[in-house]
Parts: sequence; C-alpha cells; structure tokens
Amino acid sequence: MPWRQSRRAGPVSFQRPPWLVVVLSRWPAPGRCKRRLVHSIHPVAAATIQSRLLIHVLSLTRPLVREGLVHLHLAVTGAGLKAWRRWLATLGYSTHGTSLNQQGGGNLGCRMARQVRWGLARHYRGVVLLGSDCPGLETTDLRQALQLLNLGEKPLVLGPARDGGYWLMGQRCFDACLFSGLPWGSETVETLTRNRACASGFQVHTLCSRSDVDRLEDLQPWLAASIQLAPSEDVHL
Repeated sequence: MPWRQSRRAGPVSFQRPPWLVVVLSRWPAPGRCKRRLVHSIHPVAAATIQSRLLIHVLSLTRPLVREGLVHLHLAVTGAGLKAWRRWLATLGYSTHGTSLNQQGGGNLGCRMARQVRWGLARHYRGVVLLGSDCPGLETTDLRQALQLLNLGEKPLVLGPARDGGYWLMGQRCFDACLFSGLPWGSETVETLTRNRACASGFQVHTLCSRSDVDRLEDLQPWLAASIQLAPSEDVHL
C-alpha cells in the first residue's frame, strides 16, 4: 500500500500518502515505439531516442522519490513486465518507491484514465501523468505541478505541448470527460481538455509549453543540445 499505518501513544494515525507520478512509455526497441518518427529515421535510431528520453524522464523523478514526495509508477506496453524489470534494474529502479504495470488496452484516453483510477483507488493524494518523449522536462516542472495541485478543491494541472497535446496532466479527482471522446494525436487535445475541465468545475492551472519528440523536425533542438548518454543506457535485444 502507498500509505503506512503508525501506532503512537493515543489514537492510531495515518501518514499522509505521497503523490503518484505515472510515466507512460512504450518498450524502447525497434518497431515497438516512435511509430511516427520511424517514417523519417531508422527504427534502431528511433528506439535509441525513445530509450534516452525515457531515462531522462525517470531521472527527474529521483529527487522527489528520495524526498518522499512522490511514488514513481511506470505504465508500460510493448514488452512483458519481466523484460521491463530487468531493464529498469540496470538503471537502479528496482528499489522502494517505484512500481510497474501494463497500460492495458484501449486508446490513449482509456489507458490514461485507467492509471488515474488505479492511483486514486490506492489513496494517493493525487496523480500526475507524464509521457516519455519530452526532452525539455525538468524536475522543477514536477515540483510546480505538485504545488499547483494543492490549490483549490478540484485542481487540474496541464503542461501544454507545442503540437496541441499535453506533456503532463495532474489531478486529485477523476472525471471521465477528460479522457473520453477526444481526438487523440490532433492539435486540439489540450484546448478541448481544458475547456471540458472548466465546464466540469476544475480549477485549471497551466505550466509552460514544451515540445514532444514525435517527428523529425522535433529532433532538431534536442540534437543541437548535444545530449550524450552512455551506450549501456540503450536497449539491446
């Protein structure tokens, strides 16, 4: 359980559970990820990019996990959980504070909704959904999202992506209207989500706009930054 019961002198007390940060990701191997990007570059190169982006996102959560602010949960697809656990163990993510499950079936909205319900049913204070394809993401973005989730009775935090989607969504309560009937992959997803949230009584907070890496032109700022990672961080099948 994400919370612990403690016994002291007097009544039983409960430690307030941490936030849940859910990273949604595909298995970083050729043919199993970055399907839009492989139209422009080799599948092996696309898989390497996916691997490095996922490592980047995971590394940003480590300080928050150590501080006890969040629990890291990976919602994965494209490979079995044993394969994922082996790969994550080489990166040091087999310790307390990290969990793993399959995303399950359905479109993106169904898979995200499933993770939010999963987290809230386990009494986390709130759930923050993250993709694994945003190279500009920083730990300060996550801290800001957690701070904003403390505001109001029904907050919603969105990190808008420059392609019209969003790279982060945080909430303390579940509402199906945020996940159903949306044109996933289109330029209107973030706007429609924000409008629906306002109509449902959410207090919507917006983070800075960032770029995802889905197409060849999205790679240019990332390559210009000359990101260098060790070869051992790539996935080899």
